[in-house]
Amino acid sequence: MASQPLLPGGGSKPKAKHTKLSMVYGADEYLEHLSKKYEEYHELAALLQASPDGGHDADQAKAATAKTAGESKAGGMLALDVDDDKRSKKTKRAIPTPNIPEPMPSNLAFMFTKISPEQKMYMWNIYTLIFVAECLNIVLYWAMLHYGPSIGISFGLATGIYGTIMICLCIQNVYILHDVIHGATFPPYEWQNYITHPFADFFSLPWMDIIMEHNRHHNSTFDLLNHGEFGWDPASWLYVLQEWTWEWYGWLTVPLVPFWHYAGASDTGCLFAILWWCKFPDAGPGGKCDKQFYKKWLPVRVKYV
Repeated sequence: MASQPLLPGGGSKPKAKHTKLSMVYGADEYLEHLSKKYEEYHELAALLQASPDGGHDADQAKAATAKTAGESKAGGMLALDVDDDKRSKKTKRAIPTPNIPEPMPSNLAFMFTKISPEQKMYMWNIYTLIFVAECLNIVLYWAMLHYGPSIGISFGLATGIYGTIMICLCIQNVYILHDVIHGATFPPYEWQNYITHPFADFFSLPWMDIIMEHNRHHNSTFDLLNHGEFGWDPASWLYVLQEWTWEWYGWLTVPLVPFWHYAGASDTGCLFAILWWCKFPDAGPGGKCDKQFYKKWLPVRVKYV
């Protein structure tokens, strides 16, 4: 049951060719879309290939890496920081390998089942639904403030209703943002790149930068108790105030962690965006900006911000 898609198949109907005017992707068209996206963003393909299991779209990433071998440069941000023996320079631990049970117990099989194209599109449909609900909640808040006093809804009550709904929606937004990063990286439609975290901060990272920095985080830190074991981890500064919890002064710094989040240090915050933009992409020869910066990443960032 776990290996079945969340959405029913289309039976034996012939495949319809997807065009720019089409409103709905099919599974085959979406797979083709993924392959093209991995070729376009070959940096992500290279980053996923450096991870122990090759990522959730290992086949597409591997094919894209092979096809764009001349363009991809495995710089510091796209490779694990290991010594000549392929061990961490920091801890001397070997790169972890996936511990997949053999034979696979039937009750665990669902944990190792790759997400189908139908499931990926389903996840983006739910993501879109959450975004629409967040927007409608703002409209509801306006309506309660405008018409509420005439029917006994005070400012406090309206704000409480709005806040409760928005908190629940934003929590689900964070959950699905993380799940989509790891399971359905590229949205079926271009406009969905702009609905992933619009209420996060005054400005923040575009969706593609979010994907890159989060995968960089996982490639650097396999063990959450040992940040940056295999290279620079962009999330390290988020945890810096809690890295010494075994020391007495940890009692003074740990309570500041939520405020550091609120200041914009989290993945979707404005301070984090500045940090990542200063680090990626890797510098080109002579310390100059890499050609991909002007060709691809700068337009993506300008268009989003």
